Amino acid sequence: MEHLNKINTLNMKNIFLILTVLFTVNLSSQIYMAKTGEISFYSEAKLENIDAKNSNAKPVMDTKSGKISVKVSMRAFKFKSGFMEEHFNENYVESDKYPHAIFEGKIRDNDKINYSKDGEYNVICDGKMSLHGQTKEVSASGKLTIKGNTIYIDSKFKLALADYKIEIPAQRLANISETVDVTVKAELEPFKKQ
Repeated sequence: MEHLNKINTLNMKNIFLILTVLFTVNLSSQIYMAKTGEISFYSEAKLENIDAKNSNAKPVMDTKSGKISVKVSMRAFKFKSGFMEEHFNENYVESDKYPHAIFEGKIRDNDKINYSKDGEYNVICDGKMSLHGQTKEVSASGKLTIKGNTIYIDSKFKLALADYKIEIPAQRLANISETVDVTVKAELEPFKKQ
């Protein structure tokens, strides 16, 4: 029962974040929400590579302003090894204390993107990443593909663990890289009011 309450609380928090984004943008804006979304990270190390995926990412985008918002549950990252997943949540990102990562940003030169016509655009999104109790400015490059009423996001960028005060014990330095490659893939569709 407690597990179901946690899931309901996470869902309500995600709905609240989405509604906040929707009500803080201009009413004439076109809001897109993720139909599917995946955030993964990869860290190459001498002894063992670390690879995790989170398929619960639900970016929200305002095509008029170019604003993008994503909130991700840290416990939703799944690893090949349960041992790695446990260490990730308990020792590194401290998921009970810092349950989410949040990115809020804006696409540079958004006015040069024609959202009403199929096409591909190389973009840079500048914003703030909040993770492990720290907020840092980041820039992420990627590709925006428009096909009909669907927007596809494909981005890859690096995060330095030290920027977010994620400490690696000295005995584990050979196992874990100090930076991770983050990949974001999402398929967004127009938000339809019920």
